[in-house]
Amino acid sequence: MSFIFCNSGNAQPKIVGYYASWNSNLLPYNDIEYSNLTDINVAFGTPNSDGSITYDAGIPFTHLVESAHSAGVKVLISLGGASSGNSFTAATLDSTLRSKLIANVVSFLQTNNYDGVDIDWESPTNSTETAQLTSLIQEMRVDFNQINPSWLITMAIPATNYGGQHFDILNLVNFVDWFNVMCYDFVGSWTSYTGFNAPLYEISTDPNQAGSDSSSIVYWLSRSSQQISIPASKLVLGVPFYGDLFNAKGLYKKLTNTTVSNPYYADAISYINSGWTYHWYDATKEPYLINPDTTKFITFEDTNSIKLKTEFAVRKNLGGIMIWELSQDMYNGKQPLLETISKTFGNYTSIEETKPEVVDNYKLYNNYPNPFNPSTTIKFSIPKSSMVKLILYNVLGQKVRVLINRELSSGNHEAEFNASNLSSGIYFYTLISGNFIQTKKMILLK
Repeated sequence: MSFIFCNSGNAQPKIVGYYASWNSNLLPYNDIEYSNLTDINVAFGTPNSDGSITYDAGIPFTHLVESAHSAGVKVLISLGGASSGNSFTAATLDSTLRSKLIANVVSFLQTNNYDGVDIDWESPTNSTETAQLTSLIQEMRVDFNQINPSWLITMAIPATNYGGQHFDILNLVNFVDWFNVMCYDFVGSWTSYTGFNAPLYEISTDPNQAGSDSSSIVYWLSRSSQQISIPASKLVLGVPFYGDLFNAKGLYKKLTNTTVSNPYYADAISYINSGWTYHWYDATKEPYLINPDTTKFITFEDTNSIKLKTEFAVRKNLGGIMIWELSQDMYNGKQPLLETISKTFGNYTSIEETKPEVVDNYKLYNNYPNPFNPSTTIKFSIPKSSMVKLILYNVLGQKVRVLINRELSSGNHEAEFNASNLSSGIYFYTLISGNFIQTKKMILLK
């Protein structure tokens, strides 16, 4: 199956990036790729029991706001964060406290020229807190409409029913501009087995059975208990720019202990370059790494998995992609994961699935030898004369070489790839002919 992509005139997909104040030294405001974003959520402000707000060091990041606005990007202040439940509970206990909290939000937006607020209450745990959150959002919207109707209210919501059951969607959906679904942390120190931090799809053989991106979106699209559905355009798919490292022997293996770290994208590349083995698990559309003595396992995102997540968001007509968090993507002065999201949305504004012509007669074979040094041969066949492209990419999704870019006759063909001037690592080759597109992996070992 392949895709035809066309411009349907739909609203621009949102690319929402969280900017973590504590990592601002890793991503200074002037290094942000604003052209690849629509919104930035500055994290965090913490509500206090008297309705005041305490902000993390560096906020309001005045230069960031100015730069973002110059690029047409909106900036929101995010309140809450992990373990923020008690703070919100105390700050929204009654209408008087909520009024003070909202007044302080309004003052911050006006003073610092922000474009709205993102509420990240993780998470209401009972009916009382549910009602408090709902009242906060509804009352905030009333005040915003009177003061500045253009101000946004967005909300971070959990990926599964465990944390999501106490969100009153029926009474929130008309007051919230969009919901950022936190589709990550499906595994961690709390699970008994390794797995994927953010699998696009869940499979029955996963011993954790913790969920996936796709199951999370299905859950929020149809909350059967409330007989209410959120419009797909108000759901923004959250993706992680980080991974988890487990002390374990491989995928879906028992943890030898609960030690977990959060390697950034650049860290994952350094592991590959130091001898870790890259694997692609096609059932979940996720990569993972194993160290040479098979005692450690890393689940992470690369440009391939991020591209597939973005395409999924388009297929489901979702509002866009949310990122936690922007600094974790920096590699050699670039943001390859962010660039992949932007590029994919730019080329795939809507999707119509079609069957390619006689797809069974297209063949892309495994290169041989593989692993190779320094040369390998790539063979393929096409059923009719057509324009053919055979392109090589590195693990960052960057184009390394175009082996073929011309019209070929039907039949069997091959191309030789000489990598004598390249470093060891994972590479990918993609065949494009008509509606047929297929990618395979190769390994260069020197």
